[in-house]
Amino acid sequence: MATRVLYMDERRGQEPDPCYLKDFDARIVERGPDFVVLDATAFYAEGGGQPTDTGILRWPAGEAKVLRVQKEKGVLRHYVDRVPEADEVQGFVDWERRYAHMRFHTSQHLMSGIVWRIYGARTVGNQLHADHARVDFQPANFTPEDLTRIEAECNAVVGAGQDVRIFEEDRVGVDHKIGDRSLLDLIPTSINRLRVIQVGSADYCPCGGTHLRNTREIGGIRILEKRSKGKETDRIVYELASK
Repeated sequence: MATRVLYMDERRGQEPDPCYLKDFDARIVERGPDFVVLDATAFYAEGGGQPTDTGILRWPAGEAKVLRVQKEKGVLRHYVDRVPEADEVQGFVDWERRYAHMRFHTSQHLMSGIVWRIYGARTVGNQLHADHARVDFQPANFTPEDLTRIEAECNAVVGAGQDVRIFEEDRVGVDHKIGDRSLLDLIPTSINRLRVIQVGSADYCPCGGTHLRNTREIGGIRILEKRSKGKETDRIVYELASK
């Protein structure tokens, strides 16, 4: 039985917004020595540069810490410090951690879209954390002036408070719109409908992560440094200002 991924529900713009879901009810469908599989979850499984969610599973007689969530051969496993005895549990996402990842993930899309538009460099890698992020671009050899411009362009979109939309589109249509911008060949060809993230007018890209409603929630982008990661590949490391 496949786990229903609640933050992927098509209720964007309604209340509660699925990416902002902090708690949920679920039934345990499988137990392992240190993990459980649920029939539904709001926990994000590590992937796409976004770290795993953590949190708590609670039932009348106790609770367990969710240490990490991983997708293994199509199965979402919630690794816990204690396997619940009950079949019905309530899940509580560590919201401070999740929201930090949402801010960084949306800001990464924003930066990637702007760098593609201005410099024609696509994103070839990224990693998000709760206090900083890095994005790898290729082909790129950014000057200090380029970094100043990228930061300013990003913060202009943040200040404009542009909406972040999440929707599905046919794969062919997405491929036509983005061309060489995204590595669509990494997505299995059996998937014909893609979940798309559109960050205002700055970015349009398939993604399975959790995101903000509006760019204003990013707060502000401060580029910390640029590192060369090989031929024609630059890594930008940045942090976010307070909202």
